[in-house]
This record gives sequence, structure tokens and C-alpha cells, in this order.
Amino acid sequence: MNTVAGVITFKAKPGKGAEVGQLIAAALPAVNAESGTPLWLVLRSDADPDQLFLVDLFSNAASRDSHMGGKAADLIFKTVPPLLASEPAIHAAQLVASKGAEKF
Repeated sequence: MNTVAGVITFKAKPGKGAEVGQLIAAALPAVNAESGTPLWLVLRSDADPDQLFLVDLFSNAASRDSHMGGKAADLIFKTVPPLLASEPAIHAAQLVASKGAEKF
């Protein structure tokens, strides 16, 4: 099981959560081309629709580094920031427990 992960939180300007989610999701084709990123999730909070979370699972730390400098990250960080209320918070992380991630 891969344990190298990443979490990015995005706080959209009021009422812009859906648009931010669409812009982040537009990076999916670039992520699909990355062999080292087997799991990539974009989540939008039910409690606060202007709060979004990007959760990644990587093959290894080098894959995470490559992803963060790749096409998907470039697209997201070129299109999303004007719609944000604050800077995105990027967290390099380690998977502690999961159900289903074992296949990655």
C-alpha cells in the first residue's frame, strides 16, 4: 500500500465553491496521465460549499514532487487563485489508515 499522500485545502470566495471545484476538476486529464498518482479526489464540503479539499495518494515521494511540479498543478494554480478567499494550504502527508487504498 502506498503511504505518500498530499492534501490541499481551498477556501473559495463566497459563492464561488462550485466554480473552484470545476476548475480543479479540469486538471483530471493531466492527473490521469501521471502513473505515480493512483488516487486523486476533489471534495467539496457539505457544511461549507466554498471549502474544497484535494486529496492525492502517490506511489512515492518522487511521484508527489513530480505531481506538484506537473501539468495538473500548473493548471490549478494558474486558474484557481483569483477565486479564492485565501491562499491554498498545501500539506504533504502520510497515509495512516484506509479502506480501499490497499489496491493502490
